[in-house]
Amino acid sequence: MKQKLLLTTKRLYKLKTSGNCSRSVSIPAVGLLCLCFGLAVSSRPVWAQSASETDASVDLGETDVTGGEESASGEVVASTGEEQETSETVAPKAPEAPAPPAGASLNSCGHTPKKSPPKVNFRATNTLISEYVGNNGGNNEGQHGDDDDFWAFRNDLYIQASNRTLDSAIVLSGAMFHNPPARVPYEEWTNPEVMWDEDVSQGYTLLNYSNDYRVERLHGTVNIDKLKITGGDFYVNFGRGMALSLIKQPDIGVHNTLRGGRLEYRIPRRFKGIVVGGVVNGRNIDGLTKQIHEDDPLARIAGARFEFEVGDSATVGAHGVLMRPRFTDENQIADDRLWVDQSPGVSVSSAGATGELNLEKLHIYVEGNAQVHDDYRPPEGKDIEGEPGYAAYGEISYDLSPFNLKLEGIYYHRWLMEGQKRGSAPQAQFLTLAMAYHHLVTLETKWMVIKSLGNAKGGKLSGDVYIKDTNTQLTLSNALIKYEGGLKPNGAWTDHGDTLIIHPILRAHQIFGDTGLQVILDGGYRYEIETAGEERTGQLWHITADFTAAISGPHSIEIKSEIRRHELEITEDNDYWITLTTVGYELSGLFGLSISHEFSDQLGGIIGKIGDWELPWPKQHYFFLMGSFHTPKPLEALSFRMFAGAQRGGFKCIGGVCRVYPDTVGAWVEAVYRF
Repeated sequence: MKQKLLLTTKRLYKLKTSGNCSRSVSIPAVGLLCLCFGLAVSSRPVWAQSASETDASVDLGETDVTGGEESASGEVVASTGEEQETSETVAPKAPEAPAPPAGASLNSCGHTPKKSPPKVNFRATNTLISEYVGNNGGNNEGQHGDDDDFWAFRNDLYIQASNRTLDSAIVLSGAMFHNPPARVPYEEWTNPEVMWDEDVSQGYTLLNYSNDYRVERLHGTVNIDKLKITGGDFYVNFGRGMALSLIKQPDIGVHNTLRGGRLEYRIPRRFKGIVVGGVVNGRNIDGLTKQIHEDDPLARIAGARFEFEVGDSATVGAHGVLMRPRFTDENQIADDRLWVDQSPGVSVSSAGATGELNLEKLHIYVEGNAQVHDDYRPPEGKDIEGEPGYAAYGEISYDLSPFNLKLEGIYYHRWLMEGQKRGSAPQAQFLTLAMAYHHLVTLETKWMVIKSLGNAKGGKLSGDVYIKDTNTQLTLSNALIKYEGGLKPNGAWTDHGDTLIIHPILRAHQIFGDTGLQVILDGGYRYEIETAGEERTGQLWHITADFTAAISGPHSIEIKSEIRRHELEITEDNDYWITLTTVGYELSGLFGLSISHEFSDQLGGIIGKIGDWELPWPKQHYFFLMGSFHTPKPLEALSFRMFAGAQRGGFKCIGGVCRVYPDTVGAWVEAVYRF
């Protein structure tokens, strides 16, 4: 009878949990369990909370390392707590089991249940660009060959999968061409009789316009507490980018990553360390020339950076970088690839340090770098070995509301952090700059051509005042820079004599109350003087006016006009005018359309043709139309951009990185779908 009662009692008090655990207990044990459970509910430790209670917010602000999309990977900041004690005693304590880990929850059996795997988030972006390249005249023919009248189709599919601890992404790229320029052997292309042979169909070029499909970017990241491990393609930037900067710069068709491994360890508000190593992976579809780069740069780079936070307002850091080129001699490269997408490079060993102070109204940043480099790009037998280089930048800003002051300074002496020349041809190797693996802070305006940034020193003082009563902001800046000669193809820093530059700029921004009208006016004057040799001088002046007005509700228009006069005899070959006028309309971010006219007599101009039809305007005038459209619901994930017309080419610099732009005539449509 006693055994039957005990069996019945066991059945009545059999406990079942979500972890598929069951345990039989006797009646006295049930009473003890109930009392313990009641106390646990009233004073439950943090580790006994559910996963949803202990999970902290996830930072989603990381920039994706593949195609410019935001990444869903981030750092999980877990909250921790201490187990609360109770003075109540129920029974003599048995030997204690090991404490559960932080963040674990217990079922009613005292076991840690199996956790379901974190949810995986998927997203993808597909970008399709369809482009027609018209006849842009003879300005480009001497560099690349006849590259006119063909169609180019480019597609990038970006796929990402991520959760709280893992992040992975891949970019699949493809390029197809219709009626592209015919690729000719190097020996034939250098023969003038073949270059201009009318029987050569579909044009002629050294560049590669064959169909191409490849995995352009691939990466995976694992977050383990304070450690982040990345393998594949990723961006990297040390300090302000002088020692190392591999990032995406779409304005100039540059998109470089480091393909290898990255370790990042971070203790919030105390320490951050990064170690990287790999080879440079450049985008194989050139956004400017539309050509296919058959091979990647594959320069080998290793580096590390460590940052320490001192108190709440100061940070100090140090970094080091080693770079070795893929090729050190022209003889290692096939003739038809030399100066087209490969060339000898530069070997660099560098180190640097940074310091930053952020107070309530004061901000100070300083950075200094030193290097030793070997330049293997000059003609054979004239390599530059063991040459030192230096790069430094400083910034001080102070808020005196309503006044703000900012002082910047640069010092660059024979600083090199470059790869091979890419996208050129043998006849034009001296016109195309090498791939930049750094970002040198420049004190110049964004559009200014800079031919010797790696050998400069100077400062820039800026001040602005905001007049609250009239909604007016005035900004005055003045740059004083000395360039000490550029780097010639033979490796000597004697491109021209030392040049001193003074460039003041005044800017006014006026908002007219609630009318929706804004006006921005700025103008500047640049004076150059050669401090050695013939002591030549040069000047440039520029004026820009920008008017934006809200018409009615979500409708707005913008009119912008710019005029520049170049008379820079030291750094440019001839005097010329540039004017650019744009009229645009926008519907609250859903639709935009603009038409622009540009005039330049810098070069001979462009004879634009679409097929056999010649564009009906003078060759020194450029007209182009640009538009954007975001589809409404239910197709809000689809957007379009388009361009049609002609744009001026030439030597252009954006943010200190320069490239030779081809004249363009034609049209393109970009369709982006996110899902």
